[in-house]
Amino acid sequence: MVQEFLQNFRHNLFKPLLLFFFAGFLVPILKVKFEIPYAIYSGLTIFLLIAIGWHGGEELARLKPSELAGAGGFMLVGFLLNFVNGILAYLALSAFTTMRRIDKATVAGYYGSDSAGTFVTCLGVLATARITYAAYMPVMLAVMEIPGCLVVIYLVSRLRRQGMDPLGNMPDELGYDPSAKPR
Repeated sequence: MVQEFLQNFRHNLFKPLLLFFFAGFLVPILKVKFEIPYAIYSGLTIFLLIAIGWHGGEELARLKPSELAGAGGFMLVGFLLNFVNGILAYLALSAFTTMRRIDKATVAGYYGSDSAGTFVTCLGVLATARITYAAYMPVMLAVMEIPGCLVVIYLVSRLRRQGMDPLGNMPDELGYDPSAKPR
């Protein structure tokens, strides 16, 4: 078992996904000024969105009509679970932390979403273990991103109606200033 762990560790140590994780972890700790130029960031984002959508759409198009209901059911369940997860995260943060409400809403948005990094890692683990999975899973990734966005949009719009100032502070929070200018 230890031998297998060490072999997997050596095999995966220099995979791009893990290297980017290490970089993202170490850059703030080491206080290195690192910023991806906006044009590159924007281009990569558009490329990835098109690639994921295109691949998932092709795979959905290959499904038999009888299989579409099952795929749609999985997508609906994934969507609803992520939405509920985001709302529960907000409620838990409200009950157990003293964070500002805007910060709770932001964290809830993350919890209501999924992680492309985790998704890619899971696909890698499944492929290594020779476990088959539905080819339309990239569509699931895209569908399960939506609830996080909806949760944070809903929560922030609710906070705005309740009197949030331009800096994200509520009337009962420290630093509230309704005349403040957004940063």
